[in-house]
Amino acid sequence: MKRLRVAIDQLAPRLGDIETNAATHRASILWARKQKADLLVFPELSLTGYLIMGMVARTALTSADPVLAGLAAEAGPLGVILGFVEKASDGRFYNSAAYLKDGAVRAVQRKMFLPNYGMFDEKRFFAEGDRLEPFDAPWGRTGILICYDALHPVAAYLHEQAGAQLIVTVAASPARGIGPDGSMSGREIFRSAHLAHSRLLGLPTVFVNRVGTEEGLTFWGGSQVIDPLGQSLCEMPEYESCREICEIDLEATARARTRFPHLKEGRPDFILQELWRLRMGPRLPVITPGNQPS
Repeated sequence: MKRLRVAIDQLAPRLGDIETNAATHRASILWARKQKADLLVFPELSLTGYLIMGMVARTALTSADPVLAGLAAEAGPLGVILGFVEKASDGRFYNSAAYLKDGAVRAVQRKMFLPNYGMFDEKRFFAEGDRLEPFDAPWGRTGILICYDALHPVAAYLHEQAGAQLIVTVAASPARGIGPDGSMSGREIFRSAHLAHSRLLGLPTVFVNRVGTEEGLTFWGGSQVIDPLGQSLCEMPEYESCREICEIDLEATARARTRFPHLKEGRPDFILQELWRLRMGPRLPVITPGNQPS
């Protein structure tokens, strides 16, 4: 596959209404298949809405739930990334994203970094994920970041080190921090983060943010796809529900990494050594490839 045809659904889910949201997802899947898309991406918690709070237990699904199985069957050969509340086997709940393809749930990524300041209270309702693991897809290995994960540079870097050739961020970022010049800090930091991911890691990024209003919060949308050289391939409008198709040249990654080969000098062993030293203290001996901590 030389080009990836990405469908983006910048929707406004109905809070706590899985049945209605699943129907919206099915309609979008049908649309994306008619558009001959390879991948369809929904925002964070697209099946439930963001401010789910006390409804977490009622709306949580296991990865084998019939709702996800039904959407996977509808997807068929189309790859689909959607957001849901996951109930784990130990009874904990996670803010998760699922990758569906060929009638099955092929991968689940849990949100790693939970915001817990100001208007955010995710740690009260969700457990933190403990692993970033890209999945294999026809267009290449793909890593998922869930909203706040994208603002921690190490998350995108770890995906790249695990072989990711595409990073997809699903988000429910509310409009906040409006400056006197009209700029919005939330929008600017996400735009800057994804530009940095693409340019510094030499891979394309897909950012899908929701719209709509919940409990006084308004979500700004503005979904975007960026190529490995930092060029914007498509930008969706702010505050509007809409769908769009964007094509990504998959061969651009090799060209970008030839032009800017700085990843070859990334020194992951050195990074591991320094992180270990910072956690364990300065007396730890220098780590070499044959002397790494287990």
